[in-house]
Amino acid sequence: MAQNLYGVIYLSTAKLELLIVDMKSRTVIERVSSASFVQVDDKSKIYQAELEKIVFSLNGFRQLLKDYKVKNCRFLGSRQLIDDTTARYLSDQFLVRTGFEIHWLNLGEITYFRAAALMGLHEFDKITEGTTYLLYIGASSTTLSKFKNHQFINSWNVNPGYLDLDKMNQGLRNIANDPGEIINDYIGSKLEYLRREIAAEEPGATLVLQDFDWLNGKYLPDSKVLVPFDLDKLKTMRRDLREASPQYIAKHFPIEENNAMHVVFGLSVMHHIIRAIKPADVWLTRQNILDGLAISSMARLGYIKRDFTQMTLTAATTIAERYLVESKHRDNTTKLALHLFDQLKRLHRLGPRERLLLEVAIQVTNIGSFISLHGHYRHSAYIMEANPIIGLSDQENRIIAEIARYHSSESPGTGAYHYATLDGAIQMPIAKLVAILRLADALDDSHQQKIPRISVSLRDDKVIITAYSSHDLALEKWAFAQKSQLFREVFGIPAVLKQRRTTA
Repeated sequence: MAQNLYGVIYLSTAKLELLIVDMKSRTVIERVSSASFVQVDDKSKIYQAELEKIVFSLNGFRQLLKDYKVKNCRFLGSRQLIDDTTARYLSDQFLVRTGFEIHWLNLGEITYFRAAALMGLHEFDKITEGTTYLLYIGASSTTLSKFKNHQFINSWNVNPGYLDLDKMNQGLRNIANDPGEIINDYIGSKLEYLRREIAAEEPGATLVLQDFDWLNGKYLPDSKVLVPFDLDKLKTMRRDLREASPQYIAKHFPIEENNAMHVVFGLSVMHHIIRAIKPADVWLTRQNILDGLAISSMARLGYIKRDFTQMTLTAATTIAERYLVESKHRDNTTKLALHLFDQLKRLHRLGPRERLLLEVAIQVTNIGSFISLHGHYRHSAYIMEANPIIGLSDQENRIIAEIARYHSSESPGTGAYHYATLDGAIQMPIAKLVAILRLADALDDSHQQKIPRISVSLRDDKVIITAYSSHDLALEKWAFAQKSQLFREVFGIPAVLKQRRTTA
């Protein structure tokens, strides 16, 4: 049994948690957490303030993992509120004092794993037959993810989070007669963007509330991970608690007094979300990011058959559609580029993750044309820098932006100042993926999909690409000659295009 056990440790600004699961049976073996962290005024300092508690808990988790003979364990943490330097300092301190190496997650990755947790529920197909929304409120933002017909569609991360609302409540306490009403209006104004985004959706959706501990502790039995919740009860609760004191709330809900206002804030956010989506059903789930991390690892290791990376591709496609990218050229370029990638593995020596990044990049490389055709590649790059894609790390999002920057005319060479300033770890993957993408893009330079199929022959001194087409490929051949120069620079051998005519 021990060989099937998997451990996940997750560090949030609230506490440290450990989940041990049997991947073969998908059974939770152990779920434990540290004591809640004392919330300091400067939330960016909370990890430093609670360092001793974190180290103590990590060493306790290590013993528990040893007792269960768990060999495979990951340690991850939220880095939404800390900067790069602080993250590096903490990483080194954790490693030195506990032996655990932490992987920091950005907001997009956290959203991805939270969505994966919902998708891992046995009841997932049942509750996502129509349109379903997953709501979570964190320290820095509110996250709403949309599913339709069992498929992930989109996600939005918007203000406010509990941190902003705590600060606002403290500031209003002595200067406003009714700070609760002001905060409610503030929440409504911040969520107006979501109202516009989902306005076209038919009423009658399902709303799933994830990780609302104060609701789960009162209404979700320990033996359940998902239960229906009465929508009218939420409305009544909001009305009754709008002016309640923190002491009263802490007495009636499983929440500490210094966080009691999170109940009021959470109910206000739910109120505005409910007004926007008009759900027919509401569900509570305790399935959270820990479960999502474990479930996605099960899929990666082959214990379950579910492709969670499809969420990342869907998010990229959604961005492409928002910026009116031509779908036929995009789809044909994707098909050709992935075929090139697969046939040239011995040459580029990249893996499945880089293949995903190539596919994602192709979806968004032309979004800059929405702003201007002139220098569209630069526009694409800065749009992607401002719109990180769900499920990708900061480094991977940077790779996507740089592929968008260099996919057209500028080359990631030694003379390019911007390229020279990039982290050395990502320079070669960027150059290799751009070189492959340029070949595929050239093969549809006319945007007329003249080449439905190619074959690839990798030889010691060259790569021969045979295009099967009945069309005149004069433009494609000219573009290929121009765009294949980077391929030769990166891989040291030329790519040669040949045509084999087919009947129309």
